[in-house]
Amino acid sequence: MNSSSVILLASGNSLGAYIPAMHLHTYLQSIGVETDIYVLESLYDEKVRSKIRSTKKAFHADFAVALMGHKLAKPVDNSLDEEEVQRLLNAWKQADVTRFAVFTGFWLPILERYKTDSNKQLDIRLIRLDAWDTPSFKVHKQLYPVYKNVWFYELQKMSPGSYIASDEAKPLPFWQRAGRILIHGGGWGIGTYAMTISELRMLGHRLDVIVYDPSEVEEDDGTTRYFGTEVSWDPWSRDKHGRHSFPPMIQYIREDGLLREYPLKDYSAYTELMRNCWAIISKPGGATLNDSLSLGIPFVMLEPFGDHELHNSTYWESCGLGIRFTEWKNQRFSEHLLEETCTRLLEQRSKINHFGRITYAAENSSYV
Repeated sequence: MNSSSVILLASGNSLGAYIPAMHLHTYLQSIGVETDIYVLESLYDEKVRSKIRSTKKAFHADFAVALMGHKLAKPVDNSLDEEEVQRLLNAWKQADVTRFAVFTGFWLPILERYKTDSNKQLDIRLIRLDAWDTPSFKVHKQLYPVYKNVWFYELQKMSPGSYIASDEAKPLPFWQRAGRILIHGGGWGIGTYAMTISELRMLGHRLDVIVYDPSEVEEDDGTTRYFGTEVSWDPWSRDKHGRHSFPPMIQYIREDGLLREYPLKDYSAYTELMRNCWAIISKPGGATLNDSLSLGIPFVMLEPFGDHELHNSTYWESCGLGIRFTEWKNQRFSEHLLEETCTRLLEQRSKINHFGRITYAAENSSYV
């Protein structure tokens, strides 16, 4: 590790603060920038960490419960294992770490401590993949203004500034795609996405459904495909090589009541699945906005989860890059409308660069 290395600070509590970090990690390494990822939950007390799965299950089961939990968000300082935090700070100091990309505001109190202890000039960028404060930044509103806040979606500009992906591969033209529609509920499988599945199946749409739990997989109908994350995987654990990884994805097929699992080769196979779809249907999370832009996928947006997603939805619709599900339904689920939206996405995408290229491939950078 050296002073030109970049430390990516993510969270496993939400894949929206993990997957983009993994994409940036993969991209920067491909252009020769040394990186490492740290996931906040690895610093939690084990008792706290063990409760995350039960919380996710409760939020998945009842969207109203999830919305209430969102409103009650608070700093995570009391959940941290102080010995682990001190060990991490010492390791950063010993390795002379000076550059950080931060994907969740819950890291800010730890960074404040590092700034106090370090005698180096630090380059700390807060990656803002939503059009409004997420809970993790909102609870630290007194801290984040002094940092370099990198807003990808600035309300006053009405056009996204950049995107994050594992590579710089161009999106496919609309009519070269497989014509399928991807439906998911984000990393926690929350929202109203499940209600859309039967409706679209009845209309003959070919669907790729990302399930939260394998029990949600229905009998194979020949057109609907089901995928999900390996149940035993969690973002805060490192693999046998000591590295964080993309979630291992599985395709599920249920025939005559028997559920079979077919692991995808790697996460790029899932990315290719997204690249080939006509639209994504999901709640308007920041990471899904990034998927929409980086892969040129029209975003059909469901009920938002919190104020930040409400702003995301309004912003994406105002930019002409997505449409609310209710409006798409009113337009009789028009494929032509999706094509028009895709055209605008591809045009917008052609005007901007990968965040990693415009930031870390450049020799000059700003500091705090």
